[in-house]
Amino acid sequence: MRVLFVSSDPHLPQITGGLQTTTHDLCLAIRDMGAEAAVLCGQALDPKDAGAGSATTSDERLGYLVMRSPRPAQDLAMAAAAWAADAIVVQSGSGLATMVLASLDTGRATALYLHNVEISQLGGNLAPDPSFLFLANSSFTAQRWQALYGIHCEVIAPIVQGQSYLADSTGDKVLFVNPHPMKGVERLFELAAACPELPFLVMESWNVAPQWRTHCLQRANRLGNVEWRSPSTNMRKVYGQSRVLLMPSVWEESFGRTVVEAQLNGLPVLASQRGALPDLVGAGGATLSPDAPVHEWAAALRRLYDPLTSEAERLAARRQGAAHVAGTQATVAKLLGLLSLHVSAVQDRRESEQQAEQERQERAPARRDQQPAPSTSAAVTATGLPGPTSAREIAPRQPRLEDCTFYHWYTLPDGREMPGIYDMRGQASKYLGDFDFDGRTVLEVGPASGFLSLHMEAAGAEVTCLEPPMSHLWDIVPFDGFDTAAWRRQHVRNIEGVRNSFWYAHHTFGSRVRMIEADPYDLPEDVGPYDVSVLAAVLLHTRRPFDMLQSVAERTRKTVIVTEVHDPTLGHLPLQQLRPRKGAEEQVDTWWTFTPQYFVSALALLGFTQAQVSYHRLSYPSEKRELPMFTVIGERPGA
Repeated sequence: MRVLFVSSDPHLPQITGGLQTTTHDLCLAIRDMGAEAAVLCGQALDPKDAGAGSATTSDERLGYLVMRSPRPAQDLAMAAAAWAADAIVVQSGSGLATMVLASLDTGRATALYLHNVEISQLGGNLAPDPSFLFLANSSFTAQRWQALYGIHCEVIAPIVQGQSYLADSTGDKVLFVNPHPMKGVERLFELAAACPELPFLVMESWNVAPQWRTHCLQRANRLGNVEWRSPSTNMRKVYGQSRVLLMPSVWEESFGRTVVEAQLNGLPVLASQRGALPDLVGAGGATLSPDAPVHEWAAALRRLYDPLTSEAERLAARRQGAAHVAGTQATVAKLLGLLSLHVSAVQDRRESEQQAEQERQERAPARRDQQPAPSTSAAVTATGLPGPTSAREIAPRQPRLEDCTFYHWYTLPDGREMPGIYDMRGQASKYLGDFDFDGRTVLEVGPASGFLSLHMEAAGAEVTCLEPPMSHLWDIVPFDGFDTAAWRRQHVRNIEGVRNSFWYAHHTFGSRVRMIEADPYDLPEDVGPYDVSVLAAVLLHTRRPFDMLQSVAERTRKTVIVTEVHDPTLGHLPLQQLRPRKGAEEQVDTWWTFTPQYFVSALALLGFTQAQVSYHRLSYPSEKRELPMFTVIGERPGA
């Protein structure tokens, strides 16, 4: 199971809020359970850096992949495909509805993990829908969303990695985390004034506006018993310096993971009676109304601060914190189980809808404007050539080596090197997206010298290669004034040499790969179906790439693999860019550059809605350089 967590908010270390820390601990716990997790998040922009946030970056410094984007909703489809996510978990953040819709558009199973109860952050409304798996971080959160929208949420309590927070000492500080007005910072200052004998420690968490920090620091300095610190990645040290946690929140806390972290260390908690806090604090501290007089808060704080008068609360706190951490594996197993069931349900529902649509079309009467198709013997294919009733089988031959032009570089069994234009030795698996071909039937369009054909055969596939008839060899760019006939005559000789190299390698390696000849724009009925179809650096040479993709997809049961040259400057939209330009007639046989998302989107239209994208480089020894490449693997769900 590969789970992609997405949010419009930044992630660690750019921001250190509860959502970010919870997501981090959950990703590590998922990894420890043998599954995989990644994060797609927003970026925290530095106003001093004019170029900040202009591009998506990624790293694995936290122990899992984190993709940081200035436009996470727009980049979600590409990120999910590139990482091959099984399920997407959309988490609370600004503009939640936009991210949810972006996730649904990927065609992947979508879960919505609700970490707060503020409808102002939705950017829309929610409703019970089988397209979603709804998750909540506490019973309080689940009950609130049930009351608001009638949504049933499964409770997945936040994961707390105990070893990251458990200290080996207890200090003397009254700890307060996240000095925001909603977190009760005003009550903090009131208590610091009312209890001058107690030392207070304030730890920043969310990004703090400079003006607000200056205001708070001035108040803290005047009091003299309030220490103020910037956010820390070592909260274990902070808890080791603390004696009690103060959490006088006026916000409806949906969980309050700081409570668990403190209780792990036997620190009692004094919190407000807001949201999930009363249940979470339990016997490990005390709760008061946020509106209770300051003297009541001060009395409770002094009692909990004293180790003797708070011994029962400290023991209960440690038991509760330890119990929460002990439930980590059960919580992660529950999450992965729910996601697996949701993935299966989404696939089943999609197949049922497709079956219902097919049955509807079969029952529907023919439209008046739909004329019966001519017989295949008289039909005209998309290329304008007569359409054959069947593909033509090409018999193997044994050409002379001097008649071969190697497109792919080979090392023959006897050790001889056959230099080619491109060298895929050691790279073929990545070139094909590390796909498992064992036991599959494969159609490869345009095999050239056959290096990939032999690679797939060696991997356990039954391979059929398809070449167009020599009468229509290539889609030539119609440059004005260009001698197309002369170019075609020379190109036919080159292609004959490449096809000879295919058969030379075929014979030398004792291959059983088949070769057929047919129009790839309009494949005959007797072609396939195949489990897998491969179009490797083919569609850039075609006048109508979508037509060819559709023709091949219609003869494919399960998987379509497309590999093309990658130009990252084209961005993340589904684009094909026309490459030929006047004055550059050397590109007479090359039409397009594509973005990976073009094929993710195109294949989805053709029913291959589950896509993954990978990137690699192809050795180009004839030019003494490497070409950046991408591979899109589109899967037809349930096939």
